[in-house]
Amino acid sequence: MTTSTNANTAGPVRVDPVTSEIINNALVATAHEMNNVIVRTAFNPLLFDTKDFAIAVLSPDGELWAEDPGLTVFIGCLPATIKSGIAKIGRAHFRDGDVLIVNDPYLTGTHISDSTIYMPVVHEGELVAFVAVTAHWADIGGRTPGGWDMTSTELFQEGLCFTHQWLVREHEPVEDMLDFIAANVRFPDLVRGDLDAQISACRIGAARLVALCRRYGPETVRDSMTQVVESTKVAVAKHIAALPDGSYTQSVDMDYDGIDPDIRPRLSVTMTVRGDRVTATFDGTSGTAQSSMNVPAVGTRSAVLAAVKGLLAPLEMTNEGHFANIDFEFPADSLINPRRPAGCDSYGLVADAIGELTLMALSPLFPETGRAGSYQLFGVYLMRTNPAYGDPFIMIEPIVGGHGGHSAGDGSTVIFGLDGDTLNLPTEVMENRYPLRCLRYELALDSAGNGASRGGCGVLREYQILEEGTILTYANENTRSVLARGVDGGHDGQPSYLVLHPGTDREEVLKMRSNDAADLRPGDVLRTVSGGGGGWGV
Repeated sequence: MTTSTNANTAGPVRVDPVTSEIINNALVATAHEMNNVIVRTAFNPLLFDTKDFAIAVLSPDGELWAEDPGLTVFIGCLPATIKSGIAKIGRAHFRDGDVLIVNDPYLTGTHISDSTIYMPVVHEGELVAFVAVTAHWADIGGRTPGGWDMTSTELFQEGLCFTHQWLVREHEPVEDMLDFIAANVRFPDLVRGDLDAQISACRIGAARLVALCRRYGPETVRDSMTQVVESTKVAVAKHIAALPDGSYTQSVDMDYDGIDPDIRPRLSVTMTVRGDRVTATFDGTSGTAQSSMNVPAVGTRSAVLAAVKGLLAPLEMTNEGHFANIDFEFPADSLINPRRPAGCDSYGLVADAIGELTLMALSPLFPETGRAGSYQLFGVYLMRTNPAYGDPFIMIEPIVGGHGGHSAGDGSTVIFGLDGDTLNLPTEVMENRYPLRCLRYELALDSAGNGASRGGCGVLREYQILEEGTILTYANENTRSVLARGVDGGHDGQPSYLVLHPGTDREEVLKMRSNDAADLRPGDVLRTVSGGGGGWGV
């Protein structure tokens, strides 16, 4: 029989395992359905094809109950994001039909382009859960079209900043807020379409949670997930306890700080295993960067959690229990724990490095799930913002590359950074929506590090510009000290780069990231070559 709490019960009562598993899987299915809503209704290919978003179902206290695979680094951020909303607003002030927005990097952990839309789930007047969607918007009204301002020196330059404002109050849209957003972004129809997709996904998630509470009762839902989280904690603690105690460190020097080419910030990650706990420390990491490559502590924590979870339990759907035995010590005013309002817009370069260094530090303890290093995050923006040349557009492509080789075989190819559920942009979609033509799209065979198991390959893509007014910006890092390091004698993978006008007397190779890489003309060709993974063994 299913039992649960009642008015006279001091704490949760054990739910039978069958019911608990049904409820757990119902929440996972809810998150997956929310994912499908985004894919089917978003306006921007960055969401409906590339899947630069994440979904979460959370407890009324903001603990992660279920998620659907998306951008991995978002998953560990969402609980902290919702908890910051609870702390600001108070549980008693959320109402049925409310929809809120937050994108302040110091609350969400990433950058200002990643907007979190969330809803309280209310059943018979009681707050029973939250549902949330974090997604990268096409523009947020900052200094640089599309975001990812590589040279911003403070948050205020990076765009509109929301700190848990209402978009909808008790089912009534706050039209002033919606109008304000549309009036302050460069691509209002695109942004509003994606915002509406996020709201729709949250409404579907909330409806499914309410239906589940009607069927089983909110107490049974809550107590079932308490059991699931607790059992996950026990399993994770047991796995960690089986590892040898010790400290494991990996470090890297970044290419430059985004402002001064002579300043190379250092990132160092030490993972210490003691008993059934792991502690992440960052001694030796540089202070806060003067540019936007800083990662708020929430994001740093999430990057480490994603890497550790991938080693400990790569095939399990994530819940709060996977995070319980991981501790953190953050140096103040540092690259991975800056003080507001330090810039964070290009945080992903350091966040990706944090995840890779964590994996490399712990991989020797995980012969079955560990791997060599992978390529660094690499992305290209092709856009037109001046309507004098034609309709404005923006194409944002996080370019896939190669992951490290491992004991069981060669590294994966066509995988995005640390985030294996983020996909490439199909050529057919690109050519249908933008004034661009794809001339080549193929594996970059010489990008992978050799070894007994070679690294995964990067990809080569050539874009031909078809119309006037097209601007190029791009994000790249670790071209001087690569993350795609070989293991046990394996060779390093090659870093990413771009080539303007390949095969002509104007050919120019670009490696160091730039806000203003080029103004392109019709007929110009851009080649992107993403990095490969490191090799494993000899």
